[in-house]
Amino acid sequence: MTITYKDNEQIIHEIKKLMIDEKTTQREVAAKLSITPQGLTKMLSKKNFGFEDAQKILSAMGYDLVLGYSKSQIAEQMDSQA
Repeated sequence: MTITYKDNEQIIHEIKKLMIDEKTTQREVAAKLSITPQGLTKMLSKKNFGFEDAQKILSAMGYDLVLGYSKSQIAEQMDSQA
């Protein structure tokens, strides 16, 4: 799955959506991380949730976090107009 990054809340939302799609509970993910389900909830709701947190959770679910970049559509439009 590929998403365009907007903010950390979007990443959290996508992780929760993936859990639902995979029929994986927070309890199961927490157990794989050796933390309590409450600990996982706390991790998902912290203000400074980052890529390292996302990577840990996704890894526990059997996924890799893959980062990439592409030129924004706005920049491409500006380049073509120049």
